[in-house]
Amino acid sequence: MKKFDISNLIVTKIVDVYSYTLPEDTEGESVTKSATLIIKSKGCSEYTVGGKKYNADPNTVLFLPKGTDYSIYVDRAGECLVIEFDVDEQSGAMAPCEFVTDNDKEVAATAKSVFNYWKLKGPAYHSKCLSELYALITQISTVHSFASSLVGKYGLIHKSVKYIEANYRREDLYTPDLAQMSGIGETYYRAIFISVFQVPPAKYIQNYRIEKA
Repeated sequence: MKKFDISNLIVTKIVDVYSYTLPEDTEGESVTKSATLIIKSKGCSEYTVGGKKYNADPNTVLFLPKGTDYSIYVDRAGECLVIEFDVDEQSGAMAPCEFVTDNDKEVAATAKSVFNYWKLKGPAYHSKCLSELYALITQISTVHSFASSLVGKYGLIHKSVKYIEANYRREDLYTPDLAQMSGIGETYYRAIFISVFQVPPAKYIQNYRIEKA
């Protein structure tokens, strides 16, 4: 089955755009009535669809197709911006999908622009919202494609790798701290590190110390 590509979406109508903040540890269940983009500026929410877990956080935008039956758990509270829209059948098969955006400022700004146009309801706001939504989809697709490439992945952890190389003698080189230095979650950091260097961070540090000795 061909992997879902968000840039193939043909949007026919924006249904709703809204923002909310749910308290930490909130749980619930629902079904999407339209295709939905979930964009978080802070915090983290975990969505479960058919037994598979997906995250929405500042580094990850979540897409859910129309009719998706999901449960949600708010791991860390934070503002959540939701864009609901209808798509043409020619958009092809759709599936829940996470898109890595690395807290990209342009993605966040465009998402906010969609929200502001919708909220203010000014002249031709539907057209303006649609234009901004297409721009947002393009940005998400572009950033995700780069972040998923080897070059993009290394760019995410470059700072921490240089820190390791400069401070390899230190005994307090822990993965959670290195992940925080890179501005991403520990699990995602470890996965990127392995994809780039073929070993986990701890093993890389050990090998680097042996090489320098």
